[in-house]
Amino acid sequence: MIDPNSSHKALLISLAINLLLIGAIAGEWVSGARRPPPPMQWATNDLDEATRARVRQILEEQRPAAQTLRYDLRAIDQRLMAVIRASTLDPEALNETLSDLRRTTGEYQALLHASLESVLPTLTPPQRVDVMRHLRRGHSGPPHRHKPGPGRPPKPGTDGKGLPPIPEEQRPPG
Repeated sequence: MIDPNSSHKALLISLAINLLLIGAIAGEWVSGARRPPPPMQWATNDLDEATRARVRQILEEQRPAAQTLRYDLRAIDQRLMAVIRASTLDPEALNETLSDLRRTTGEYQALLHASLESVLPTLTPPQRVDVMRHLRRGHSGPPHRHKPGPGRPPKPGTDGKGLPPIPEEQRPPG
């Protein structure tokens, strides 16, 4: 038979561990440790720590605008996918959504350019070259969710080109 004292001890230990984990997760959430980086921070990763700290301070000022634009771009992407997936394509909704995408992408691009205008003057010529090299190569983070990762070809459809098959009723005549 199980000793009631040992089961109470085990229950208390389990409760303490669970509370510790919940506290750690809540602390990380409250501290904002998981917030996305400011615009362009990934392009400055090869700079020395002192320069990175100075650049981080400049980029932090643009974080709120960048977060808003990233949120807007995700929402527009969701709207665009809903328009595209609809059984009947609404040309007006498509045009409006693509227009919103162009406008918001332009605003985000302008923010990135403003970041460059703020950061590059604070760097030495070799540092500027390194930052620009990173920018030309693109973000070194995880691959975009719509693109296959390295070494992973797109899933082939029946057309053999990695595209899903077009339903019969949506194919053009001929």
